[in-house]
Parts: sequence; structure tokens; C-alpha cells
Amino acid sequence: MPLELWLSFCLASLLIIVSPGPAVALLVTTGINRGRRAALAMLPGFFLGDLLAMTLSFAGVGALLMASAELFQLFKWLGAAYLLYLGIKMWREAGRLGDLQPTGTDIRVGTAKAFLVTALNPKSLAFFMAFMPQFVTPSQPLLPQLAILFSTFLAIGVLSDLAFTFLATTGGRMLSARFRRILHRAGAGSLIGASALVAAMRRP
Repeated sequence: MPLELWLSFCLASLLIIVSPGPAVALLVTTGINRGRRAALAMLPGFFLGDLLAMTLSFAGVGALLMASAELFQLFKWLGAAYLLYLGIKMWREAGRLGDLQPTGTDIRVGTAKAFLVTALNPKSLAFFMAFMPQFVTPSQPLLPQLAILFSTFLAIGVLSDLAFTFLATTGGRMLSARFRRILHRAGAGSLIGASALVAAMRRP
């Protein structure tokens, strides 16, 4: 893979990863209100969710999802329902932030929550199907290029998540309880909004 093509992929991936979305909202809100340990527990979930979405998209599942109206609708409504559930749950949690202390259960649930937010989004499969092939050189072997693209995207994702976690948990200590409640509800609203956007998705 040419160096300039890889650098272009790095820049494009960084811009996509740091753009606001349900995953970023969930991570930042968790970091501010539950602490660094709970936010860090989400990172493996995001990592595995992205890895699964990339693998499935190139294994043909993404193409099947785009071709089958019934399968697409099922996957779409599962993702929308889960985002809506998380948004409503976070909105209700905002009134009792003092009780939301990180526990062992929170850590396990946080990892699973992050994985499901990423894996149940049909937009992820469609995105990887459309995005990754633009940086593949047809004249070179496919698998080594995919390995480079996958590992690069995942590494940038981990670094971005770590940065968001550090900023959220460091800045969160200086925020009042009232402002943290506002941010928690803002995060909840973004998840509910993401649920509506997923529900409104149509097959490309």
C-alpha cells in the first residue's frame, strides 16, 4: 500500500472517528458521571464492535444486509430500539447521579453496552462497505491491505476513545452536579436522536 494512500486513510479515519455520534456521547457522558474506570471499560466494547462490523462487511454480510429488505429492516429496528432504550435509561439516571458509582457490574455492563451500540448499528456495515474499498489498490493482494486498514482504523479508534475518556473524566471533576445532570440528559437526547436517525435509514 502506498504511503500517501495510507496517510490519506489515517486522516479520513480520524475525522470520521472523532465526529460526534452515539458512541462518543455514551463514552463522554459515562466518563463525566461514572468516572474513568467505567469509561475505560467501554473501550473493549467499541473495539470489538468495530472489528465485528468491519469483518462482517467484508465477509459479505454487509452486502446481504443491503440486498435484503427484510433483514435490513430487522437489523435497523433492533439498533434503533437499543439506542432508544439507552437514551431513556440515561435520561432517568440523570436525577440520581450521586448513586451512579462504578462497580464491578457497571464494568461488565459498560463493555457489553459499548459493543451493542457499535455492532447493532446497520450504518456501520454500510459505512465500512463504502469507505474501506476506496483505499484498496486493486493491483495488490487484498488481505494484507485489509489487515493494514483494519488495524489502523482500530488503533486510531482506541487512541481517540482514550483521549475522550481522559478529557471527560478530568473535566468532569470540575463540573457541578447540576451541570453534570444537564450533560447526562444531553447525552441521553443524542442517543434518542440517533435512534430516530437509524429508524429513518433506508437501504442504499
